[in-house]
Amino acid sequence: MTWANLQMIYLLSLLLLRDPAAAANAHRCVSVDELNSRASRFQRNYWDRLGLSGNPLPASRTCAQTAETMLGDLSERALSPWTYRLDQDDNRFPREISFAKCLCQGCIINQRENLSYNSVPIFAHLMILTKTLCPDDPNKYLVKKEKKIVPVACTCAVPNMTK
Repeated sequence: MTWANLQMIYLLSLLLLRDPAAAANAHRCVSVDELNSRASRFQRNYWDRLGLSGNPLPASRTCAQTAETMLGDLSERALSPWTYRLDQDDNRFPREISFAKCLCQGCIINQRENLSYNSVPIFAHLMILTKTLCPDDPNKYLVKKEKKIVPVACTCAVPNMTK
């Protein structure tokens, strides 16, 4: 049996054996207390495992400043350095997510920006919870688990040459 066959069997079993009660429960309105409980459980199950620190965002620098020193955190030593901006949404958990932003248009080669290359963002799927007010009860929330595509770093690439 090939690896692809095993993956297909696994995915099919997930579809067939999933708990319909849990799926129905996921889209019902919940109280503020239950919302907070779900958010705490979600943090323990997803975000705490990532080992993300609560450190403040690094000071923003320009491409030229970063090229001169190339010291410090990986985001400042990379050929395609990046900084972070904080994305905030009160209807999402976690409320704050750091989004990477490339500092250079090109890549740093020999401590100078070289525009023969491109700095491009790298994206990752992060699991989040979103909340919306229930249409029937403004004191309760509808909570959904979703994946959000987030820029997490930058890399150096040869320009995309399309015909």
